[in-house]
Amino acid sequence: MRSDTQLKLIDRINTHRRGERGATDTAASTLSVPTTDYTDPARLAEERRLLHATPSLVGLSGLLPGPETYATVNVGDRSVLLTRDANHQVHAMLNVCSHRAAEVADSCGAAARLTCPYHGWTYHLDGTLAARRRAQFFDDVPNVGLTRLPVVEQHGLLWVSATPDFSLDADSLLGGAEDELAPLDLGSYRLFDTRQYSRRFNWKLAVDTFCEAYHLGTLHRETLSPMIHSDFALFDRFGLHGRMVAARRSITELDDLPPDDQQLLPHTTVLWFIQPNTVLIHQQDHIQLFRSNPGATPDENNLAASLYVPPDAPQPDRYWRKHFDLLIEVTDSEDFTTAAGVQRGYHSGAHSHVVFGRNEPALQHYHLGLAELLSNHRDTPAASTVSQL
Repeated sequence: MRSDTQLKLIDRINTHRRGERGATDTAASTLSVPTTDYTDPARLAEERRLLHATPSLVGLSGLLPGPETYATVNVGDRSVLLTRDANHQVHAMLNVCSHRAAEVADSCGAAARLTCPYHGWTYHLDGTLAARRRAQFFDDVPNVGLTRLPVVEQHGLLWVSATPDFSLDADSLLGGAEDELAPLDLGSYRLFDTRQYSRRFNWKLAVDTFCEAYHLGTLHRETLSPMIHSDFALFDRFGLHGRMVAARRSITELDDLPPDDQQLLPHTTVLWFIQPNTVLIHQQDHIQLFRSNPGATPDENNLAASLYVPPDAPQPDRYWRKHFDLLIEVTDSEDFTTAAGVQRGYHSGAHSHVVFGRNEPALQHYHLGLAELLSNHRDTPAASTVSQL
């Protein structure tokens, strides 16, 4: 993030800090969202189709840390295989063997070729078929490789669509947020760890919890609130994406410094909400990435939480392990436990709609953007799912 951008954001934070109590970036009005957006199987089917087709931010470049490496990620409910070949070129394929549809790879690692664990068919890292065990019994079958997918590596970010014929427009992926993200040199960060787990609430609730600071003072009273302000936050749009800046209480340390010495990032948590299902978080000395995919029903999700660290970080791995374990513990025991109760509340019939306040502009923008994406992917017009109050 450029220094001039940081100074402008610091000025906006100070305006809220020094203004009337409760001042924060706001939306023009409240937003009403039907609870069925979280419970309706038909809505989930639409979202699943969207997740398969639209570009998804699946990781930083460090997911494939060097030549002849591979990683698997979920896009919607499809397993996607990512590789970086000997020439550093990135490829993406459906993780589906061309013989009997078994998953060719799992997790991540290093390999010059990939071999399906079921019958031993082997593939080059670009997805082309390298060898078939006992090939003489398949001499009348074409040499079909893995199904290739569109993929883009840009500004240290990896994007993929799980639909083979989808066209990825590299110039429009970030909606302008590249001006902030490119200077962070995200391509140099290494992946420390990823945790994948499933929980009993709708996949969107995992994104919702990051889209507002309003809950920090109550839900995270003992854990995050002592470090981060919940009364105010900044929000800016980048096309359908958005960015929220939550100020740490250490922001007061900048008060006595001249502008040239002021730096925003050490005193804030900066969250970019990347449609449709990814949250990229700059957390002082590392990057967190949360991705949420739908489960089998509207009441289930499949989460992947990753921590990336800068290449010159002096801290030992035990330091990053502590941070990563704390990240999982706090989000799981506080945010996601509460989200499971929210999901039950949506099913209770107590309310037909949930309201997002004017002080929750990032949350509003995320849902309006998702509604726009869904509308663009529908074959026929459908009733609006969100409405301004």
